[in-house]
Amino acid sequence: MLSSEQNYEAQNFESVQCAIDFENTMNELEKQLYYRHLPPKEVALRVMEAACKFYAADWCGLIQVDLDLGLWKPYWWHNECSEDKTTALTNEFESSEFLDRWVRAVRRGIPMVVSDTELIREQYPDEYSLYQRLGIQSVLAIPLEPRPVALIAVRNPKRYICQTSMLKLLAYVLLVAYNDSRMVDGLNMTLAPENIKSSHDIFISLFGELRIYTSRGVLRESDLKSPKISRLLTYLLLSQKKTVPPMEIVQNIWPEEMEDAEVPGKNMKYLIYRLRQAFSLISDEQLVLSTAFGYQLNPNLHITTDFQKFDELTVAAAKATSVVNKVGLMEKAVELYQGKLLSSAEGEHWLVHTANRYHFAYMSTANELLKQLMTIHAYDLIHQYAALALTIAPENTKAYYWLIQSYLKQNMEEMATGELVAARQKLPDEEYQKLLQELKK
Repeated sequence: MLSSEQNYEAQNFESVQCAIDFENTMNELEKQLYYRHLPPKEVALRVMEAACKFYAADWCGLIQVDLDLGLWKPYWWHNECSEDKTTALTNEFESSEFLDRWVRAVRRGIPMVVSDTELIREQYPDEYSLYQRLGIQSVLAIPLEPRPVALIAVRNPKRYICQTSMLKLLAYVLLVAYNDSRMVDGLNMTLAPENIKSSHDIFISLFGELRIYTSRGVLRESDLKSPKISRLLTYLLLSQKKTVPPMEIVQNIWPEEMEDAEVPGKNMKYLIYRLRQAFSLISDEQLVLSTAFGYQLNPNLHITTDFQKFDELTVAAAKATSVVNKVGLMEKAVELYQGKLLSSAEGEHWLVHTANRYHFAYMSTANELLKQLMTIHAYDLIHQYAALALTIAPENTKAYYWLIQSYLKQNMEEMATGELVAARQKLPDEEYQKLLQELKK
């Protein structure tokens, strides 16, 4: 057994060695990153490898955390083991239902240190069970600040487990790489949605304002400089026919122009020409082709629309067997909807039926999403999506219901009362009375 003097000397030696290893690790990492323009993921991998070496750990990873849904998943990681079983050991999404200590640590931005998992076996059996499944005997983790969106964790560190300053410093570098990666992804989505991978891929958004995306940029409704062009293109996109005769288009959209037999044909040609000129700014292909039978969308292009994606997502959500998958699909669907189909033509007879159908489908999907979020107590997300739903469809009584319920569940009576007052001002009296009856239940 070591004497107190020997213990002091051992601790002092470890502190000196830790300081030396700290400096050597940072110097080596600086050599790898300084003056190099590495992509964010490569920077992250170098940082996590450095963490493994400093702590003599077998794994280091960046773990995304969703506190609202109570889920986490590895995003990037470095594995020192010969065989990487990270994907096999972890589910697509892991639940934090039994990780209260971890959730508190992430919320407070404080380190999480488990020096020996056997020590918590009796007190936290569910947490211990997770450690067993993931091969964890010890673990050290630091939340990424300033926002607790993720954390950096090292598995099975063999030294310096209580030395958190190194991991805090590496967490800062990792956060910069993570944010850079997210920013790049955001820019890619702005310029080219995920389904645009080549010059033949076209994505057209009709919910709210018309927007046409290609691999070279985006063409907005205002860029077309003609309400008639946007209506013509919308009609072609909604039509189930392969080729649409020009007279059919004119008769359905502008019936008043049918009086002069020559005017409709000429006007259509002008509109198609101007559309092609505008579209040529973002593509070398022709969006609309002229045939002997009329006009058609170019079959050589892969054209997808937001209303088609909306349909696909809502159908998939209805078939989803897990709440997590259902919520994820419905979130994507409601985020696609930015307002009624071609809102600049709202109320026009040729569009009103289809526009209303999607509007009602949006409200139904938004309400089902709010209902599912209530079952998993994701109150912050309920506030977010209810506010969005009421901005787009202020007549949505159910959105008020779920928003008020979420406030009541959190004992936020003043907020609930405020929303009830807002509902009284915006809803017809009959709908407001329905809301009151539902809340009483």
